[in-house]
Amino acid sequence: MKYAFIINPIAGNGKKADKLCKDISSVAIDSEFDIELHYTTGPGSATHIADKVAASAERDGEEVRIYACGGDGTVNEVANGVYGHANAALGVIPIGSGNDLIRNFGGPKATDYKDLMSQLLAEEEVIDVMSYSYKRDGKSHNKIGLNAFNIGFDGNVAILATYFNKKTFIGGSLSYGLSIFLNLIEKSGQNLQVNIDGQQLFKGPLMMCTIGNGRFCGGGIESSPKAKLDDGLLDVLVVHRIPRRTVLKVLPKFSKGKLDEIKGIEKITEFKQGRKIDIIPRSGHMKFVVDGEIAETDELKIEVKDRAMRVLVPYLQV
Repeated sequence: MKYAFIINPIAGNGKKADKLCKDISSVAIDSEFDIELHYTTGPGSATHIADKVAASAERDGEEVRIYACGGDGTVNEVANGVYGHANAALGVIPIGSGNDLIRNFGGPKATDYKDLMSQLLAEEEVIDVMSYSYKRDGKSHNKIGLNAFNIGFDGNVAILATYFNKKTFIGGSLSYGLSIFLNLIEKSGQNLQVNIDGQQLFKGPLMMCTIGNGRFCGGGIESSPKAKLDDGLLDVLVVHRIPRRTVLKVLPKFSKGKLDEIKGIEKITEFKQGRKIDIIPRSGHMKFVVDGEIAETDELKIEVKDRAMRVLVPYLQV
């Protein structure tokens, strides 16, 4: 068994990454585990590294555990490199700003990676994958996501929060709070057609559309409280274009996964579970966020792949 750690060196403002590297080096010296360290160098490098590591182990007839060390964007990139390699399992060491995927695995401190030995000895679970395709500037893209898509208001919040995290001293929950405030001023949304399993769910202006394989987005917002990573379904929520005062009323409940508690919420929302989702902008291009990664397209197609990714879960161990 091989163990490969792919580290985003700027995650957690660099301090968390530095500490993690020291911990890994210490364990590597004091144990018999076959451990490798790799460092990302820019967008897409984590995917390339993960694919190369998995393919090399595959040629040697070995199993490999590949750990994404960073935030949700790093996890997304590593997962795209791991996907398709039957000999590889995905581990997550959350040292970024969002860390939403790992929140699905329970515990009040699910975003703590605990100790490295618990990571090395972690149990495996198998989860669904969101296979998606889109076109931009005549070029087709085919990738996977694990946790959630955000379009419209919550997608724009995530985009702006990512900017704050990368370009300023503002990070964590503060970046999301400020992003929500600025998006409320602009009241940004989208004009979309949303189809689920070949049937139209919604068509027209909307505030936001969230597609969840997992329950959380935006650094702990429980946007899809009914979602399960292994049920073969995606949870689609559409919130209609609504006045700012209604947005302020909806957001606290939305953040806590309690939209159902708002009287008359069914008049301004659409919810449905399905396996194939088509999102079609009715004018111009559409920006979307998947697991912390930002993209732009004229149409987005998403399909769930049942139990297609092995993941390591030390968080459930006592």
